[in-house]
Amino acid sequence: MSTGRSCVTRTTPTSGQSLLRSTSCAGSDIEPPLAVGVRQTDGSSYSSPPRGPLQAPRKSEPPAWTCEGWRVNQDPGVPPRIDAPGSGRASLSGVARGGALNAVGAVVSAVLGFAVTLCIARGFSREAAGVFFNSTSAFLVLVAVGQLGTNVGLVYFVSRSRVREGPDMFSSYVRAAGGPVLVWNVVLGIAIFAAAPALGELIGSDRSDDVASALRVLAPFVLAAAVENLAVSASRGLGTMRPTAVLTLVARPAIQVVLVLGAVAVAGPSAAVGAWATGYVLCALAAVVWVRRLGYARPGMHPPQRVRVGRDFWAFTAPRALVTVAQIAMQRLDIVLVGALAGAAPAAVYAATTRFLVAGQLGTQSISLAAQPGFAHFLAAGDRSRAEDLYRMSTAWLVLVAWPLYLVLAIFSSTILRIFGPGYVEGAPVLVILAAALMFGAVVGVVEVVLVMAGHSGWTLVNSVSALSVMVLLDVWLIPRHGAFGASIGWGCAIVVRNALALLQVRRTLGLHPFGRASALTVAITLGGVGVPLLMCRVLLGPGLASLAVGLLVAGVCHLSATYVLRRQLHVPALLASLRRRRSA
Repeated sequence: MSTGRSCVTRTTPTSGQSLLRSTSCAGSDIEPPLAVGVRQTDGSSYSSPPRGPLQAPRKSEPPAWTCEGWRVNQDPGVPPRIDAPGSGRASLSGVARGGALNAVGAVVSAVLGFAVTLCIARGFSREAAGVFFNSTSAFLVLVAVGQLGTNVGLVYFVSRSRVREGPDMFSSYVRAAGGPVLVWNVVLGIAIFAAAPALGELIGSDRSDDVASALRVLAPFVLAAAVENLAVSASRGLGTMRPTAVLTLVARPAIQVVLVLGAVAVAGPSAAVGAWATGYVLCALAAVVWVRRLGYARPGMHPPQRVRVGRDFWAFTAPRALVTVAQIAMQRLDIVLVGALAGAAPAAVYAATTRFLVAGQLGTQSISLAAQPGFAHFLAAGDRSRAEDLYRMSTAWLVLVAWPLYLVLAIFSSTILRIFGPGYVEGAPVLVILAAALMFGAVVGVVEVVLVMAGHSGWTLVNSVSALSVMVLLDVWLIPRHGAFGASIGWGCAIVVRNALALLQVRRTLGLHPFGRASALTVAITLGGVGVPLLMCRVLLGPGLASLAVGLLVAGVCHLSATYVLRRQLHVPALLASLRRRRSA
């Protein structure tokens, strides 16, 4: 029976005295390297298993070669069949599996990050806590500067090389990214240490000396953060989310909780800052070991090819570097601005208040990271239909995961903030404003991931810089008069601007949008099953803990029940099946 695909066998010269025979099929622009056999120039021939990730088949199976997720059927008399990684329902299952793993890691990370915030808020005065939050926020912005956009560039190029060039290019892209990043972070760490007094005066306001001391403690850890980012980003390009979930989302926050708790008990804010940063060193070492086991060492390239790889990599990644800085600045720079324009105590209130929002953002990030390879594959293959299916389903999952949290935070904001102490309740309006803005961000989906994986990183740069400019202008105007509430207005407007611009660009250039039946169902489920019960409990029972507990119980039952009834429309069975396969594996 005809498969509608014609296949061609090619003989290609290789290094040495041999010829490589490969098979490619028309009807697909994807041609993975397939080592089928080697014929010597003297006429003798043999077949041997390729080295590295190419593996020989088991004797009980039809002859086939596998290559980093590619499977090629070489059964005699049957046309070769190429099964690409991330195609069709397999890609949706892979995204579900990776998203589920990252979602679990995001939940753990949010809990552990909240524990760190609680330790600092309860263990120190608001002024001392403000020094900790101000300095660590500045550190995270500088870490984003040090990444140079490689957190997305490596995923993009390694994922695409598995489709178009094969796994041999993995180490080439890692070298192209690693050299400049490591040198730049050494320079950056030295500059932070030397400029710490000036930075303390700039962002420390009423506690400039304490902020300068904390920045000097943090300066050497910039390099460790860069190494960890390179390693886990390369692993995502290889198609696995485990290093990101295990190390970045679980291990590092757990180490930080333990060390910060010890520092709070026996030392002061400066020691707590050093204890918090130590987690980067330990996880960087573990990430390097992990990714070396995943990747495969390859012979060095000729200089012209090495130059081409580096040029292509940085032409894409350089704009993304500014995008990454703008994104992390939108999350952390406002804390620094509150400390600089209003003082350490308001900065502590704002930082502790926004900590609750991290759980929803990490859930969004986990699904975004898992969807990156799928979008890269579909858009590289020109399959916009499947790309749009993936876009809509990932958006539905985002709403299903993130909206319930944001609704709880908005409706019971003052009740929740009492956990940090009575001085932090004034941050309740901040939660309401930011929860509403982030709900809008969730309903438009992973729109920036779609833009980047389609090769439009320059547009994301324009969007992020525009949004950051809006935030900074509003912050400078509103923070001196309204403190943390003014900062929340600035950040909320920036979130709306960035997502609206990206959505318009994706719709006009790619013809994609996230709105479909699944996303409409998840919006209805969360508003009706979570928002209505919580609001009724808040109005009828008041803002106390008992009202919150009853509201969570009722909303949880309604939300889970509705999700179960509509499980097939939301692809919940595929998500659960992927979890069972991972557990059995």
